[in-house]
Parts: sequence; C-alpha cells; structure tokens
Amino acid sequence: MTSPLVLCLRTDQEVLIRGVAEVLVEAARREEAVGLLPSVTVEAYLGRIAGLLTRIDQGDAGLLAAVDHTSAVVGTVQWQRSVYDTRRVMAEINKVSVAPAARGLGLAKALIETAAADARDHGVELLTLDVRGNNRGAIDLYAGCGFTRTGKWANGVADGDARHDVISMARDLGRPPGVRLLGSLPVGGGASLGRGEVRTARLLLTRPERGDADAHFAIHGDPAANVHNPAGPQTNPAESAVQLAVWERHWREFGFGYWTVRDPDTGEILGFGGVRPSGHGEDGMNLYYRLRPSAWGHGYAQEVARAALENAKRQAPGEPVLALIRPDNTPSIKVAERVGLVLDGTVDRELGRYLRYRVLP
Repeated sequence: MTSPLVLCLRTDQEVLIRGVAEVLVEAARREEAVGLLPSVTVEAYLGRIAGLLTRIDQGDAGLLAAVDHTSAVVGTVQWQRSVYDTRRVMAEINKVSVAPAARGLGLAKALIETAAADARDHGVELLTLDVRGNNRGAIDLYAGCGFTRTGKWANGVADGDARHDVISMARDLGRPPGVRLLGSLPVGGGASLGRGEVRTARLLLTRPERGDADAHFAIHGDPAANVHNPAGPQTNPAESAVQLAVWERHWREFGFGYWTVRDPDTGEILGFGGVRPSGHGEDGMNLYYRLRPSAWGHGYAQEVARAALENAKRQAPGEPVLALIRPDNTPSIKVAERVGLVLDGTVDRELGRYLRYRVLP
C-alpha cells in the first residue's frame, strides 16, 4: 500500500473534513480512545468542530488528514492553541486516529510529526496531550515522538463503571532566541513566594530542590570556593544529592532552612546559604553562606546573611545565631562582623580550630 499523504486542511476542504469526521466516528464505534462516545454521528461531530474550524482561520488550530491514493481520509490529528492569552505558546494535540486498513505504515507518527511542525510554524513552543492510562500503545507512540510524561490524574476517565488514569505528556518544540526559561521560580507576573522563601533587594532565596544538585556540586566541588574548607572541595556529585535531600527534608519538617541563592532575573544559582539548627553539640542556629566565585565582590553574602538573621528571628525567636569560621577565612569573618556577629571564642573540631561568632538577632 502506498503511504498516504498527510495534509494540513483548509476550512473550505469540506469533503476531506467530512472524511475526518467519518474516521473519528468509526474509531468511536470501535470504542477507541478518541474522546467520543460510540453513539456519536458524523453530522453531530461536524457540528461540534465548527469552533475548531474558526480557530484554524485565526491561526490558532490545525486539522490534519492522511489521504490515500483514492483521496479517502484514513487518518487524522488536530491541535489547538491554549485559550489563555499568557499561554499562547502552548497547544494541545488530540484526536489521533488511523483507520485499521492504513495501520502499520507509520502513519500515526507521520500525523503527529506534521502536526507538531504545523503548530511550531504558528508560534507554538510546547505541545501537550492527555491520554488514557490504559492506552499503553498510544503512550509508547507519543514517547517515540518525543513526548515525555508530565503528570497523572488518577482515575479521571469514566468508561461506564470503570475509571482509568489520565496521563499528561508534553513535547518542547523549541524556543525563540532571548527567551528566559524561568520554570517555576517565583518571579515575574503572577508570582508569589512560597513558605520561607525571600526576595531581597537583589537576590531570590528559594527552597532547595533536587534539581539544584548540579549547581551545588559546581560550587562545593570548586577548589576556589573551598579554599577555607578544611574538608576540601567535594569530589563526588552524589554528595550534593545527599546533602540537598537532607536540606529538603528539613524544609518539609520545619518550613525553613538553607536557601538556594538565585539571580531573580535569570534564575541562575549563585550559591547557597541561610540558617538551620546547629550541629556538633552547639546551641542555636548555624549561619551558612557559600557563593560561586563569579558572584563574589558584590555584597551578596552580606545580603544573604542579613536575610538569614531576619529569618532566624522569625523561625526561632530567642535562639542565638552562630557561625564557625576558620581563622584565616578573612572574607567570611568580615561578612559575619558586618551583619552583627561578634567573636565568642574558639572551637576545636576534628578538622581543626574555628572562630566562634555569635549574635542574638
């Protein structure tokens, strides 16, 4: 069988649009997962897609058909841009169906790839879809087309008295130059800080996350950033993952802890710092700050330390804040003194002697 031709339909191609409706109605009657009840008719479906056709004319949707050598429609897919103004870079792909006689030709993948290219040409950057959890073949198909799982709605599909999961998937279609990918950072329009997070004059202090591990190792494994660390720089990235897991657990249990220090405009991780309960038998809260060398010389460590002292006052009122600093670590000593800590003796540890700085916020 000659491979069918995949076309992006115009709204005036009424014969092909009816052919799309016939393919989908037949799929519904076979009880395939196309989002339609088996009782749907061709005329009823044609009435339902009037809005889709309008959006095609507006450049906000696409309807594709696979046409065989007899000009019969044997497969279809459609995409629609999000109706939210702030999500116009997103679109959803759905109604993927191939007639039984045309299966085995790679047609479903060809339809999806052509739809993705069409959506990209219309300014779509992220293509999403939902699929039934029991439709394992479709999930594998979408994964083979570059979609990855992004979530699950448990038992959100009703099929008689049966309930099935809804699996959400997405594919990145590429971003234009100059776009800032800030993810879920609490910056920009509509942003709000999470519990325990802080925005200072120049920094964004957020809860540490597992995804920060690479930056954590880059800083804690950098010899330049660990000149005064008696244990030396980290040598194994797994150490960062373990450390972040400890920090995350403290946040979950107590609602505060060490922050990830970020540039609020770019989201770049500049370092880590904050307060959490001291160890090694010390009372009070431990003040910690470590920044990548490229962030030195801007007063960021002081900014983090001041925010940490304010946080300590809120989270543990009446508790002293301590900083154990190596005697030759002059930059760290200056930061501690500038934010109000005073020398309170020395402390001997396994790795050497430290100066003990202390303040009651």
